[in-house]
Parts: sequence; structure tokens; C-alpha cells
Amino acid sequence: MPYNLKQLAEAIENLRSIGFDGVIVGSTTLHLALKRGELEDDVDLFVTSCSPFMEEDRLREEAHRRGWSVGYTELGTPAVIMNIDGSDIRVELYENIHDFYIPEEVLKLCTRRITVSGTAIHHLAVDCWLILKARRGSEQDLETLLTVKRLVSKHVIRLDHSLMKRVLELYEDDKGYILSRLRSVGLAP
Repeated sequence: MPYNLKQLAEAIENLRSIGFDGVIVGSTTLHLALKRGELEDDVDLFVTSCSPFMEEDRLREEAHRRGWSVGYTELGTPAVIMNIDGSDIRVELYENIHDFYIPEEVLKLCTRRITVSGTAIHHLAVDCWLILKARRGSEQDLETLLTVKRLVSKHVIRLDHSLMKRVLELYEDDKGYILSRLRSVGLAP
């Protein structure tokens, strides 16, 4: 069921109130860049305040107290589902674990902020999110990159190529691979 920005802000504030704060790093970043008022996808939150993996017991206790459900992401980190004004919002909590890696410098360089109903929502710039998508490189990720390419071609969104180049440099070992993926869909900086 879709949810709106106000409900997203409340979900972020709920997590923040129990010590889980971070930066949205998933497809929600694209919706925010497009200024869409209605959202559908899970919220991928890269937690910067603590380790969701190490704090899972505390998260479960708080979730139980508040009537939230707790599950797991595909990487085995916790995910919380909370009902806000009739909409279930699933927030998947990530950190640098396994192949999921976001350098601290990327977060510093790429974090943007919007304020909704008095709540600051931190999210990656869409340009940086594309680098993460290309790095992961699944079939679905490539489809997403092609969708973004169409949006860029139609001048719906603009990309900051200098920012993309700076972020690419931070992924030294994977730079060639990421660049190859971006080139394959026509999004290379």
C-alpha cells in the first residue's frame, strides 16, 4: 500500500527516537529526486547511529513495545514494519556488511536533506545512488539504471557528473566495473 512523505517522516522519526538514525540509500532516493508525494518501495536506511546487527535485541524489544513487526533483509540485517495511518512501511536497516559497502566519505559527500513536517530526512543524492546500483549490478539494478537513463534523456532529472566521478574514485577497487556498468546503459560521467 502506498504511503506519503509525511508517513515516511514519521517512520524515520520513530526509528530515530529509539536510537536508529541514518541515510536513505535505496530507490526512495529517486522518488525524492522526482518529488513524488506517493511512495511504494521499502525504505533502505543505512544506519549511522549504531550497528543494527549488534543492536538487534534492543530493536526487537522496542518494536514489540510499539507494535511493529521485525524481519530480515536479504543480507540478514533487521527490517522493521510499522503501520502509520493505515499504511505499512517496511524500513530495512543496513550497515557495511558482506558485499554491502558504502565508504564514510561517500556518505559525507552525497547525503542530502529534506524536511517534512519538521523532521529532517537524510538521503543519498540520486547521482550517488546510481553508483551503488551499478556496483551491485544485478539484472534488476540494470533495469533501474535504464529507467534513470530515460528520465535523464527526457530532462526529468539531471545528473551531477563531477559528483559521480568523485564517488567513483572512492570505490578504487571496483571503479572499472562500476564505470563499465554505467557505460553499458549510457550513464557514465
